Amino acid sequence: MRIVCLVVLVLLAPGCERRSSRGSAGWKAVDGGIVCEGGGLQHLACTGLYGEGGKGWERRAVAAGIRAFEPGLQLWSDGLEKSRFIQLPPGTRIDTSRPDEWRFPPGTKLWKEFRWKGKPIETRLLWKKPEGKWLRTTYRWSDDGQQATELTDGEKNVPGTPGHEIPSQVDCLTCHGGREDEVLGFEAVALGHEAARGLTLAKLVEEGLLTHPPEPPPRIPGSEVDRAALGYLHMNCGVSCHNTNPLALGGGGGLLLRLEAAELGSVHLTDAWKTAVGVRSIFRTTGLFGDAVPRIAPGDVKRSTLFHRMSARGLPVQMPPIGTHVVDEQGLGLLQRWIESMPAMAER
Repeated sequence: MRIVCLVVLVLLAPGCERRSSRGSAGWKAVDGGIVCEGGGLQHLACTGLYGEGGKGWERRAVAAGIRAFEPGLQLWSDGLEKSRFIQLPPGTRIDTSRPDEWRFPPGTKLWKEFRWKGKPIETRLLWKKPEGKWLRTTYRWSDDGQQATELTDGEKNVPGTPGHEIPSQVDCLTCHGGREDEVLGFEAVALGHEAARGLTLAKLVEEGLLTHPPEPPPRIPGSEVDRAALGYLHMNCGVSCHNTNPLALGGGGGLLLRLEAAELGSVHLTDAWKTAVGVRSIFRTTGLFGDAVPRIAPGDVKRSTLFHRMSARGLPVQMPPIGTHVVDEQGLGLLQRWIESMPAMAER
C-alpha cells in the first residue's frame, strides 16, 4: 500500500524536481575555493549559501541576506545536529492568508545542514524557481569536510553515524508532499514557539515579511505536559504526514496530528485529541493486527498503539515509517507523561 501511495505522490506532486548529477561537474576547485561553471548546482558552493558563483567557500560564512532560524519544535533526526537557513527575495513577503499553509514567493531558498558530533554529513536545498516549481536536492559532505557535492539517489547507513539515511529525490516527496507549498518546519506554530531562535515569527512580523500577521500569535494550549506532547506530535507527525492535505500519506487513516490555527483554544479542540484519545485503532500493541485498542488509551501507555508504534524501529508498524532508525527516548517520554496525565474515559 505504501508503494502505491508513493507512486501516486511522484505522479501528482507538482514540486519536487528530479535532478541528475551525471554529466559536467559544473565546478572546479581553485586555491581552496570553488569556481562554479555553467550555472550548475552540482556543488553546495554553487547554491549561493556562502556567496554567488562559489564565492565564500573558503570561509564557509553564510552570505548576506540569508537568515538562520531554529524552530521551537524539533523534528527528531536520530540525534543529528541541524542548522537551517532561509533566503527570501528582496522586497517579497510570504503569503500567510491561510495561516496553516504558508506560500513562499518564487526565488525562496532554504538550506538544512545535518551534522554528527560536529562533523557535517549532508546539506539539503529547497529552491522555489521563478516558474513556481520547487527544486529539491542534497549535498553529501566529504569525510574531510572539504567538499559537498550533489547526491540525488540518497545513501543508507552513512558511515560514522547511528544509521543516518540521506533521502533520494523520490524520498523527499514522501514527507514534503504533506504541505501545499511543500516547506516543512518554517511555519507559524514552530516559529511562534518560545524556544524558537533566529528568524522567529515575531521577527517576521516585525520586519513585515508576512502578508497576514497572525493575531494573536499561535500558542499551543493546555498544561506544560499538554503543550510538550502536542508540539512534539505536530512537528514529528502532523506537519508532514498526519494532516488533511490530499498528498499527506497519513491523512487517509483519520489520525490527524497537525495543530491548526483554529483549534488552539483548548486541548480538546485539537485534532490530535479528537482523532487519537480514546479512538480505536486497527493495530494492537502486541502485533500488527488484532482486537482494536485505542490510539491513545488515557492513563494506559501499554494499551496506546500510538506510543507502541513510536517506540518501534525496523518493523512494519514503526512510526515515523521512514527517515529514522533510532527511537527518540525523550520524545517518547513527553508522550508517556501526557498519556499518564489523562483521566480514564470511555473509548470511542
